[in-house]
Amino acid sequence: MNLQQLYYFRTLAEVKHFTKAAIKLMVTQPSLSHSINDLEAELGVSLFDRSNRQVTMTKYGGLFLEYVNHSLNILDEGRAKLDDFIDPDQGTVALSYVSSLEAFVPYLVAQFYKLNQGIQIMFQFQQSSNAAIFESLFKGSIDLGMGTRCLSKEPLMTHKLGEHELVLLVSNDHPLAQEESVDLRQIRQEQFITYSRECDIRDYIDSIFKIIGITPRIVSETAHDTMIYSFVAANYGVALVPAPLGINHYHVKALHIQNEVPKREIYLMWKDVRYLSPAVSRFRDFIVENGQMLDSYRAEMIASKQDLTI
Repeated sequence: MNLQQLYYFRTLAEVKHFTKAAIKLMVTQPSLSHSINDLEAELGVSLFDRSNRQVTMTKYGGLFLEYVNHSLNILDEGRAKLDDFIDPDQGTVALSYVSSLEAFVPYLVAQFYKLNQGIQIMFQFQQSSNAAIFESLFKGSIDLGMGTRCLSKEPLMTHKLGEHELVLLVSNDHPLAQEESVDLRQIRQEQFITYSRECDIRDYIDSIFKIIGITPRIVSETAHDTMIYSFVAANYGVALVPAPLGINHYHVKALHIQNEVPKREIYLMWKDVRYLSPAVSRFRDFIVENGQMLDSYRAEMIASKQDLTI
């Protein structure tokens, strides 16, 4: 038994057709058939049922495939690690983040490229809820996550990026648009647009209402920030949202909250026991070494007099 036979077996199990498998493997069909026959002879069982035009696995083949996949996946990961170390300027970083950071993440990556000119590291971005980020980190389908701190039984390594202020979003046509800040107790009669229950931030916002002593008159729930901005822009209601980080494209204004409310801290997260490629480690270390970059980003925007509303 050799690695070539195992790769041939896995490919044939995937496509279930000798001719198609041979094309995918870039070998002749007789070579593929001979290799599979030798493997079956060595194992002493038939791995495939060839009675029909389309090949199907026998129960022995299905059992063997589970172990072949596990073994080859480990070998492929080992080979990928070696490739990473051969050329540390290349690689892929899989990053998932909560939606309120959609303007911050491109800035972060741009600063990384600016400091490391000439690198060819590729980023894969995914916008997710906190719960989905935690699950993806534990499963190993992403390398890094950005969101609120994980409180699960399986701890993550974290680095604080900064604090994301909660603001009251109002239409530019709303009377409160003349103000710069607001006491939330003054707006208990307003119509509220908020996040749906599937969003992690909804629990945080509900806790703010409870602290202030407001029973909100909710007229719309959505999982999408852009829908909230659009409803507010139409003066259909007001909304509590993380302070928008982008440039103004909507007819809205963000008001600072005068009340004492719990801070929403944002973290970079990664699973310590998981292998991190040099590319991932390089990006993570860049963030850690530069402190609380979310706070730095907001300070830059304020200094340049950019509008902090969307």
